Amino acid sequence: MSSKAGPRAEGTDGSDWTHREKVAVQYVTSVKYKNAMKRTLIYHGMLGTAMLGTSVIAGINCLYLWQVLWLAAFPTCLIGFRGIMKNKSKYLNLYRIGLALCSVPACIWGLLATAGYVSHQEFYPYVNLPKPAKFLMPDSSYVFYFLGGTTLCSHLFTLVAIRKLIYAWDVTSRKSKSQ
Repeated sequence: MSSKAGPRAEGTDGSDWTHREKVAVQYVTSVKYKNAMKRTLIYHGMLGTAMLGTSVIAGINCLYLWQVLWLAAFPTCLIGFRGIMKNKSKYLNLYRIGLALCSVPACIWGLLATAGYVSHQEFYPYVNLPKPAKFLMPDSSYVFYFLGGTTLCSHLFTLVAIRKLIYAWDVTSRKSKSQ
């Protein structure tokens, strides 16, 4: 009965296959947020690589404390990528903790310090390095507002996407507990 030209079961016109073509909601959600998270992880990775590269070239003593805090969360990008590729919520939870404790506060601190609401704290006195001639900040504050604002929005969106991904991946365990 699998041939299109062959005989059909009685009482059907051949259009009863549509109910079998539906994809479960958790898989659609998973694909949607995994793709979005890949983009935000690439953005975080590019900014982290650029900041790390320029701080190595210019000298690590030219960083502000909030930049060091943000760079501390940079390795969690690799954990986030691994969590997406392996569908492991444990890795995504580690990435979420790194974002919530280091990246988001560092972005907020950097934006507030650039706006003048809080002071920039230099990193060099904490590690006994000489004072640098110039700190790693763009010449225009607008460039930093753009980069800081988009990075903060990216991190906040990533936190939401992680929550929704973990919820979508946990559907099977929720269904088995309710039965």
